[in-house]
Amino acid sequence: MTKANRWLLPDGVDEILPPQANQLETLRRDILDLYSTWGYELVMTPLIEFLDSLLILPSNALQLQTFKIVDQLTGRGMGVRADITSQVARIDSHVLQREAPTRLCYADSVLHTIPQSLLGSRSPLKIGAEIYGHRGIESDIEVISLMLHTLQQAGIDKAQLALGHVNIYRSLTRDADLAPELEEKLFAALQRKSTSEIEQLLQDASVERTLIDNIKSLSTLNGDASVLDHALDEIKTKAPEVKKSLEQLQQIAAVINQRFPEQSLYFDLGELRGYEYHTGVVFAAYVSSYGEAIANGGRYDDIGEGFGRARAATGFDADLKILLAQGKKTFAPAKRIFAPADDDPALQATIDSLRLKGQHVISAFPGQSESATEMGCEFELVNTDGSWQVNPLK
Repeated sequence: MTKANRWLLPDGVDEILPPQANQLETLRRDILDLYSTWGYELVMTPLIEFLDSLLILPSNALQLQTFKIVDQLTGRGMGVRADITSQVARIDSHVLQREAPTRLCYADSVLHTIPQSLLGSRSPLKIGAEIYGHRGIESDIEVISLMLHTLQQAGIDKAQLALGHVNIYRSLTRDADLAPELEEKLFAALQRKSTSEIEQLLQDASVERTLIDNIKSLSTLNGDASVLDHALDEIKTKAPEVKKSLEQLQQIAAVINQRFPEQSLYFDLGELRGYEYHTGVVFAAYVSSYGEAIANGGRYDDIGEGFGRARAATGFDADLKILLAQGKKTFAPAKRIFAPADDDPALQATIDSLRLKGQHVISAFPGQSESATEMGCEFELVNTDGSWQVNPLK
């Protein structure tokens, strides 16, 4: 790399400059303060861990997204975290070891080998909240509600909430007894909502007609709350998990509608985000100005089993950078006060007093030629009759 391009950053890796960096940090603090009022405790996880711990989630995508290195002390494989959920699960299962429901939150950077999407970053700043130790839909409702409040805190008021349930698809494919390779192809076809491809794959596998129609219907069962009623009629199965899953979605939607009367709800029974490890309801938030989900989550029970203690779990996360970019939160600019280069003890006492009150005071250096305006200040300290006063710049 030559001197001319040493300043270049890797593709998908960004830096945040003033004033956006300060806005991002302010938003991070505001959201974490919100989580604290709900009883969520902040955890800070390590940047790198051994791979057998870091990759505890059964996710091929996570495997591909993780940068892998060799620990020079032990020779063991290590990884730079691409996700924080597995680390928080380790803390809940192995470190805290509480019996009561535990609420944890985090806000930190992760690193991806490749972006998750065309719009994605390789260095997201993840902020999220998770509940461990409760299996009922009440905890799902809580994290969905907290996610919506998170969006409101970021100034995002018109997000669409999409809801799905992986157990519907899982129950139907279990009845079909498909080979793993075929199920992988079927999963991809369903995500593309390609009914013809689904039909062909299942016909070639000699799956019975009713089951083919059931699985195909998942690709079209999306829309408003009426979708759930249609699903009860269209999906012909005796599997109790399907009816239970649909009832759970109805119950969740009823509470969300009550708590957030203006919230737009969308149901997609073919949405299987995180299918490899999610075990129940899945949800995501979308806005018209961004082509991907700006926040998402779901239930992932027994995630701590690999650490020796299976616990029910549900949660969500979002990229704080995306929330800042998509939100309309207003940030009051800091009042910057210019202090001249002067050894007067009274000046230093005034500067200290202003800073204790949260004021931003920029002290000039001796011989500095740049003006207060060039230093980005709107006010200055002026000695008036022996007393230092804050005056607007003229």
